[in-house]
Amino acid sequence: MSYIESVLQGFRAIFENKLRSSLTLLGITIGIAAVLSMVSISGGARQIILADIEKLGGADQFMMFRSGRILVNGKWVRNRSNERFTYDDVLAIERECPSVERVIPRNPEWGGVRITAGEGINTRETRSGYQGTTTAMMEGLEWYPESGRFVEEADEFDWNKVAVIGATTAYELFDDQDPVGQQIKINGKRFTVVGVMESRGKSIQYGWDFDSTAILPLSTTQARFNGNDEISMLSIQATSTEKIIDAVAEVKQVLGRRHNGEEFYRIFSPGLGNLEFVTTLSNMLRVVLGGIAGFSLFIGGVGIMNIMLVSVTERTKEIGLRKALGGRRRDILIQFIIEATVLCLTGGFLGLVVGISFGWGSAKIISNPAIGGFVGTLIGFQGDWVAWPYEVSIPWVLISIFVSLAIGVFFGFYPAWKAARLTPIDALRHV
Repeated sequence: MSYIESVLQGFRAIFENKLRSSLTLLGITIGIAAVLSMVSISGGARQIILADIEKLGGADQFMMFRSGRILVNGKWVRNRSNERFTYDDVLAIERECPSVERVIPRNPEWGGVRITAGEGINTRETRSGYQGTTTAMMEGLEWYPESGRFVEEADEFDWNKVAVIGATTAYELFDDQDPVGQQIKINGKRFTVVGVMESRGKSIQYGWDFDSTAILPLSTTQARFNGNDEISMLSIQATSTEKIIDAVAEVKQVLGRRHNGEEFYRIFSPGLGNLEFVTTLSNMLRVVLGGIAGFSLFIGGVGIMNIMLVSVTERTKEIGLRKALGGRRRDILIQFIIEATVLCLTGGFLGLVVGISFGWGSAKIISNPAIGGFVGTLIGFQGDWVAWPYEVSIPWVLISIFVSLAIGVFFGFYPAWKAARLTPIDALRHV
């Protein structure tokens, strides 16, 4: 019997015993579908988190900011230090830390700031936030003006009262008019709009809306709002994601030397923290669905072995006749292994269809704003919900096919070996 005939015999066994074959293939199908569903769902979650991290600056950045409470010896205590960040710290970090690409000094006010445009009855108002920073912010966040320009060094030197506004702030104050060159007031102080930023969106994890903001020169916020030369926050970009741990250590060493060894700040790394969250989520899904998949595949393999043993019993006379006509043990062995492999591959391909369909359907359902918003609330997302990405992992598809093939060979070997050992006389005498 040729290999093609063996394959056809495998399909014939499926269709001649539809119910038995369906129950046998169910375990393989569920196992493969569980694996692909897990990969698709966790892959979508990873894409969302990574996209959100990019909004915050990327996985190669971390933030240092002074807060009212700091962690000391594993306990949160009141921050009683008089130390503050200064621009000299920025220069020292860039000069002395080889793992640091750039430092972005920032004086942020995250929300609730009154910003107005126009006069009298034509006044329009929005509640927004602002950030005092330098041109390093545009470069570090790779966030550029859609029209006009960003704050420049000349604005820093002269304490210029200029502002670059986000897309939402621009729309709320000016509708479809060009804001560049227009006057706005921020907490009653007049600024000239010199640019409008590209739309960046709201962070779904923290609720920070980058489009609802005004960006001002750092020195201007220090002089006009704070009345001092202090900096409340540093965003630090490492030379690479792999170097972020080294960068944190180097920066802490420099700041410790410059501020009497006091650790008066907290460190927040959106990249490290959220990648750990994604990894934890993926690992949890892998454990749960991996257990289901492993159990289902084992049950499916046992089912394959069972149906092949039944097939050997039902076809004993056929085996005896083939051996009487010159069939070799190897031919019988290969035939039954191929038939078992066909059964497993069929279950595997059904699992691919079910798994891919389930992943696609889940992504569509979760992408619904109502359902997705509820899911987002459950897992702690604060911003507007976004479409859940759908992806098919080609490596896992290939692994699934290989696993189906391996199960067919492994669990089909014993029935095939049993069939190959039958002698022609014993087989032909079988009733």
